Amino acid sequence: MDGEPDGAEWPVVRPEDLRAGDADRERVLDRLRAAHVEGRLDVEEFDERIRATLAARTYGELAALTSDLPPAAAPPAVPVAMSPEDDAAGEFRSGVAAWAAASVTTMAIWAISCVASGLFIYPWFLWVAGPWGTVLLVAWLGMRLQGR
Repeated sequence: MDGEPDGAEWPVVRPEDLRAGDADRERVLDRLRAAHVEGRLDVEEFDERIRATLAARTYGELAALTSDLPPAAAPPAVPVAMSPEDDAAGEFRSGVAAWAAASVTTMAIWAISCVASGLFIYPWFLWVAGPWGTVLLVAWLGMRLQGR
């Protein structure tokens, strides 16, 4: 009554007999172009397969056009953009590492100078470590208050 057979099931359609769409044909065309660029298809065979792809109606017809080609190479990885929070945290860590390296180096030079002269020399390394460390401390507090 409603177009369905009484008690009978619909015939099973094999996947290769299903109708292909434009997007499916486009994927096959892309694979054929890549194979042509790779030197796997000459111009005549490439043209034949392009025409056959555009005329194909089913998945089976499309599969036959690329069955003798190796699988397509994986597309190159897309670089993931860092969020501003990640970028700011990375810059902060770099700043702390540079500050620590400069502070340790100047402190070591000061300590060697004290030992070599046998005198306590004014701790001039604090003029390197102090202001730079203060700037980093203020930046860290600002990041904490902003919730980063």
